[in-house]
This record gives sequence, structure tokens and C-alpha cells, in this order.
Amino acid sequence: MHVVLRKLAARGVIVKNLNALEVFGGKGDFHTVDYASRVKSLEVWELDPSLEALLRRNVPNASIRITNAFQEPKKASRRYDLIVVDNPLSNYGDYCEHFDVFPDVFRVAADSCILILNVIPRIDRGAQRAFPYLFNQPQLSRRRVFYETDRASNVYFEQMVRTYRRLAATNSFSLDWWFVQRRSFVYYLVLNI
Repeated sequence: MHVVLRKLAARGVIVKNLNALEVFGGKGDFHTVDYASRVKSLEVWELDPSLEALLRRNVPNASIRITNAFQEPKKASRRYDLIVVDNPLSNYGDYCEHFDVFPDVFRVAADSCILILNVIPRIDRGAQRAFPYLFNQPQLSRRRVFYETDRASNVYFEQMVRTYRRLAATNSFSLDWWFVQRRSFVYYLVLNI
């Protein structure tokens, strides 16, 4: 996340002026703490109420909302300049990756917004051994449909970006620029809409 913040600054984004939303907060002890003190405001959504105390401890200045992050954009009224979607890596109940936050995430995006998504272009054998649930058949089926590809286990960034560009345009946004930053086999895909 530190590299992402530097790259945003190099593109002229003034992070300290951004009202941010972390869509899947978890414990707030991973990348959220890297940017929480650098933004103007931070709201964190988390489904699991047992994590609320840890979230409040790890990001004490954030507004915490225990809610279904897949459903919250349908009813939320606030809009954010920075939306970070640190989604589950595979299936999560009836949901898959971050696919189900679309198109509703655009309802909470400011007119100019940085959208940061977790994406997995492909997995190697090491990742498959460490996370054997990744790229199971239901996940691959959802990836095929979402990214409109028959190569769901190996989706190039350009293919992903075509999908997000189309989704943005369908929801009255344009995609101005994008970049990726490697985390592991997971990448941050940073979109300026």
C-alpha cells in the first residue's frame, strides 16, 4: 500500500484530501493501517461483528460500520474519493471475489474516485498449495462470466481493465488511468474513475 500511495502522489493525487472507504475491513491490521492516518476521513465496513473491537483498536480514527459490504452500497448515501476493496480471494457464501460489489459500488463513488481492487490474474503452484480453495469450479465460472473470458484461470490485466472500463461507462463514469501493484500472487488494481 505504501508503494500505491507513492504512485498516487506521483500522479498528482493528494491523499490527505480523500474521504476513504475500506469495503472489507477485517481486523484493520493489514493495509488499512498503512493509509488510515493519511486520508481526510475513513469509513470501514465489516460483516463480522466479532472483529469490531479489533477494528476500533487498529484504526481508532475510522468510522466503523458492521454491515454486509456487498449490500451496503445499495443503501449508503455517502460518497467517497478513495474506495479500497480488499475482498475475499475466492467464494464467500454466494459471493465471489469483489464481483458482487459491482455495479453498486459506483453509487458510493465520488465524481472523481480512486478505486483499488484486489485482483488475481493467475495462481502458481505455490499459491495453489497454500490456498487450495482458490480457483475452484464455482470461482472459475464466476470469473468467466465477470471478465467475459474463456481463460478464467489466467486473466491478463488488460482484459480486467476492459471489464472495469465497461462497467464504469455503463454507470456514467470514465476510466482515466490505471496501474497495478503486486502484493503476492494478488495485485492491487488501481483505477482512477
